[in-house]
Amino acid sequence: MKEEISASELIQLLHDLDDLETTSLESLVLEGAMKAGFITKVDSVINLHRRAWIEKVTEHANDAYKLEGVATGEHLAVTIDNVKTLMKVRDTKVSEILELLATKVLDATPSYKR
Repeated sequence: MKEEISASELIQLLHDLDDLETTSLESLVLEGAMKAGFITKVDSVINLHRRAWIEKVTEHANDAYKLEGVATGEHLAVTIDNVKTLMKVRDTKVSEILELLATKVLDATPSYKR
């Protein structure tokens, strides 16, 4: 970390550190699915099934990320020094999970029949 850091940078890093510790990967993936309009806040049957499916896929992906981190030795502890790196890693994981979900939706599309 730099020797001198401005108060505003420190406040932002502390905010990001708190965000890393309090915001789950699942909530960010669900937020992305809402932005895409795939799920809504309405408690319809379809929406509840989609939400449950997203939660399950995210749980499996998160487990895979943890296992991969242990296997490769790339697990980073959350510290003020690596907050920016961990934020980027988390954003990448969210994007990868959303792409996985999109792929699974496309894979489930029925074949065209004439």
